[in-house]
Amino acid sequence: MEFFETVDKRRSIRQFSNQPVEQEKIEQILEAALRAPTARASRSAEIVVVTDQEMLQKLAKAKPVGAAFIAGAAVAMVVVANPEKIGPAIEDAAIAAFSLQLAAQALGLGSCWSQMRDNNHDALISSNQYICQLLGIPRQLTVECIIAIGYAAEERKGYAATDLGRERVHYGQY
Repeated sequence: MEFFETVDKRRSIRQFSNQPVEQEKIEQILEAALRAPTARASRSAEIVVVTDQEMLQKLAKAKPVGAAFIAGAAVAMVVVANPEKIGPAIEDAAIAAFSLQLAAQALGLGSCWSQMRDNNHDALISSNQYICQLLGIPRQLTVECIIAIGYAAEERKGYAATDLGRERVHYGQY
């Protein structure tokens, strides 16, 4: 799939088929994330790949709203920032996360981002703490998001060019 076709067709997919994602595709997605731009070549983003169905069910409960679809995915990629490496670790993680979403789209897979930073699992524990405990992630790292990936069980057309909000683009100055 050509780059602009990939960008045009990418949409958030929240319903996945039961078909597992091939390991070769998982590796290609990871390589895309690892090749993503990073501040001062710090490579501060880290990724935990989850394919175990029981763990996917638990990750789907990381926050009360906006994560349930993770339970139906074949793969979840938990994107983690390491702020000890560099200040803009959050940005590095975001770039890596979107790179892996584009790679998934290019490989014929659907994906959806679930924001975890600054969310709570419940009244007592943050989403970050919950996920770190589940996956053994060191406390100094920050879970930024979880990207659910799988073969789509829903079809969503890309946005029409007229719906992109071009009024948000300014040349020279605001």
